[in-house]
Amino acid sequence: MSKYDNAKFYWLILQENFFDEDAIEWIEEQTDGEKYALFYLKLCLKSLKTNGILVRKVGEMLIPYTPEKLAELTKTNKDTVIIAMKLLQKVGLVKLLTNGEIYLTQIDQMVGSKSHGAFKKQQQRLLGNSK
Repeated sequence: MSKYDNAKFYWLILQENFFDEDAIEWIEEQTDGEKYALFYLKLCLKSLKTNGILVRKVGEMLIPYTPEKLAELTKTNKDTVIIAMKLLQKVGLVKLLTNGEIYLTQIDQMVGSKSHGAFKKQQQRLLGNSK
């Protein structure tokens, strides 16, 4: 019997009409809107494993992300981060929680995951190799 590790693969699922949704469409209509939409997608990817919550954990401390740290995390200009966060909050895609955590409100509808073992087995079946 094969021994599979417990690692998980996560992926972001975008609906076919993602860029046609009112919130994303409105964000993209803003000056530099494409940058804000890309920043949002980067935040989504960074929060896949944490159910849409972004906060730094240092030992037992939870440290909120600053605009500078978000810029570093997403490789985005700090000014873009500041404006994007305001816009994303305005349309309800992002909420700042009282403890400083950033919560991406739609992420639960956009995440898929599978264990490494299940992924490997699926690949074997697809290739017709059921070892």
